[in-house]
Amino acid sequence: MRIRTVLDARPSASPRFFRQTLLLAHSWAAQGATSPLEVVVVGSAPPPVYARLRELGAEVTTSRPHPLDPVSKQANKLLGLSEPDDTPILLVDNDVCFLDDVSDLQGRNVRASVAGAQKVTDAQWAHIEATTGYRPIAVEWIPLREQSKAGANGGAPRANYDLFLNSGVVWIRRPAVFESIWAAHIAGISQAFAGHPLSSGWVRRTDQPGFATAVAEHGGFDLLPITYNYRPVCFQLGVSEQPIILHLLRLGAKDQLPFSKMLTTFWDELIIEPIRRGNGEVEARRASDVEQGRLLDEAVSVRDRLLRVVADAGLDALEVPA
Repeated sequence: MRIRTVLDARPSASPRFFRQTLLLAHSWAAQGATSPLEVVVVGSAPPPVYARLRELGAEVTTSRPHPLDPVSKQANKLLGLSEPDDTPILLVDNDVCFLDDVSDLQGRNVRASVAGAQKVTDAQWAHIEATTGYRPIAVEWIPLREQSKAGANGGAPRANYDLFLNSGVVWIRRPAVFESIWAAHIAGISQAFAGHPLSSGWVRRTDQPGFATAVAEHGGFDLLPITYNYRPVCFQLGVSEQPIILHLLRLGAKDQLPFSKMLTTFWDELIIEPIRRGNGEVEARRASDVEQGRLLDEAVSVRDRLLRVVADAGLDALEVPA
């Protein structure tokens, strides 16, 4: 298995994307670098970023933007699948961190975790099927945020029946084969909503609806354990397993801060404080003080592990031109 991530380094890219990618690479190296890491760069990254990645042992390649770049910037991640290679690929967004070795990850054809929320309406799914013939896997599933709301309100979580997946951490056995299917579905779904009253950014400009339907067409899907795509809401839900891959969604809203401060602020606002408040976002609302303390201890422990990686990597001091 090879690990690949795609770094958009064009002039419009924020410096935080470079630091996030370096955090990913340092966390990978800290876990032994058992599976090779390749960073596909679109555009030209600053020399210090190239130098650090190569120093860590990552392979760095460059690429033109994906042909679907005008449709969805997120489609550039498909560049990580385009090489004709029979080796399985673990395709990750560059806002992830490795907290354990992943080299033993296996499956049938495709593995991914459920999405945090269902972003495509029933009417949109019906339109997609009617115009393209594409449809997601039909199975009962519960988005992570529905689980948190149900835990807070004491009710049953609202089930969904069109499987929507998070494409930030994806294991794929035959990368080039799946890439062609995924690309066709992104393009087809986007075109289906051109000028249509049901159109939204999620169906016109993102990769995830096309990913959900491509998985269904390709077949051989296995759910990826949530520990391999551990998002902030997982801390709030009190998931008992320790994260293996941490997915730092929305990191970097305060891009002007030093990286360690930005990470700490992100962690405090999106993870620590919601647990402490016990508000509608967290299942800990009705938990005992002991349980709430356990959730806080686990969240702080993981945060401190990341801060040690940041410190060891010297990411605060690294000069990355804006």
